[in-house]
Amino acid sequence: MELKAHRGVAAALALFAVTALVVYSCAVNPVTGRSELALVSFTEEEEVALGANAYTPAVQQQGGFYRDKALEDYVQGVGMRIARVSHRTNLNYRYRVLNSAVPNAFALPGGFIVVNRGLLVNLKSEAELAAVLGHETGHVTAKHSLAGYQRAMAANLLLAGVSVAAGGKAGVMKLSNITASLVENGFSRDQEREADWLGIDYMVKAGYNPGGAVRLQEYFYEQLEGGKNPMFVEGLFRTHPFSKERLDNARALIAERYPDTVRNPNYTFNETVFQQQTARLREVQKACGLADQGDKLLKEKQYGEALAKYRAAIDREPSQAPFHTSAGRVYLVQKNYPAADRSLRRAIELDDAFFEPHLLMGILRYLERDYRGAIPELSRSMDLLPTKQAAVYLSKCYEAIGDTQNAKKYAEMAQ
Repeated sequence: MELKAHRGVAAALALFAVTALVVYSCAVNPVTGRSELALVSFTEEEEVALGANAYTPAVQQQGGFYRDKALEDYVQGVGMRIARVSHRTNLNYRYRVLNSAVPNAFALPGGFIVVNRGLLVNLKSEAELAAVLGHETGHVTAKHSLAGYQRAMAANLLLAGVSVAAGGKAGVMKLSNITASLVENGFSRDQEREADWLGIDYMVKAGYNPGGAVRLQEYFYEQLEGGKNPMFVEGLFRTHPFSKERLDNARALIAERYPDTVRNPNYTFNETVFQQQTARLREVQKACGLADQGDKLLKEKQYGEALAKYRAAIDREPSQAPFHTSAGRVYLVQKNYPAADRSLRRAIELDDAFFEPHLLMGILRYLERDYRGAIPELSRSMDLLPTKQAAVYLSKCYEAIGDTQNAKKYAEMAQ
């Protein structure tokens, strides 16, 4: 998506918001059936557009998709079992795996749902996966993310609307920040509780043993207790506040609503199937651990040691594009341009739809003074995720070839 398109969506949303500045309306919550007071009522089409607008940058900023077609199909299949028994079966749900070591999952308005490989790899059964996806589906069906957007809009409406309506950059940034809040801002405890309950209801209707939800909550509690796993604090617990009360509530809800399901063989955990379907992920995770060590060394500017970790990861799993991108980044820092070129080319061959190798390849071409070769790589990077860094280099490239109009345009974008 081009930056121009992002600005168009932002402007449309802002202008729409301004017209509704003093208009409060009631919308029926599809889960509770109650009328709720809202600053702005979104049609379903507008809700989906809002989620779609946040989806691509959120995925790009957090590592891109984890590329494994069989695993993607499996997760989508489990998700659709949940979606078909949810309160909003008409949405076009997308359940994907994000290539991030951070244990997390998130949902965006309109049915865009992601689970990170860092969480998926630690689950033990399909029922636990169904509990995760059911919980995130509950956030969508109850419009929790949409409620968060409306709160952010209320806080930023006047400044964003007036500035965008006047063509100002501040408004675009405000709307961009609001959109980012759909992923970054956490849910309230009440929303988390409701999503837990909805997730259990959905997974039981889909034929899963609700004990999977309890096992999931027990696992979360284990990671939280005593700060055992800081990665969970960085990821899941930051956006999905956890407490032992949620675990106790899950047990109580199942005992009250579904006492006959826990030992009923018709309600499955599907542990064997899950282990088979995620076996490849667990194998790749060993190489990911090496790459994660490389990332830490890179931050410490220990370039040789970092490169050794990336090369070891590539030796184990040569088909994983991020490892080649990371190696290319180090080669670029070391000014080993031929090696950087080989690594980045391979990363792009394996995954053309991630912004970072294109950005690094564009920078490499610029450093080699191949300005015309740099422009398409940097432009592809901007299409996937507009960044100031890419805009700076595009401005420099256009200036170098004498295209002052584009040089000025991208310089303004970089400000």
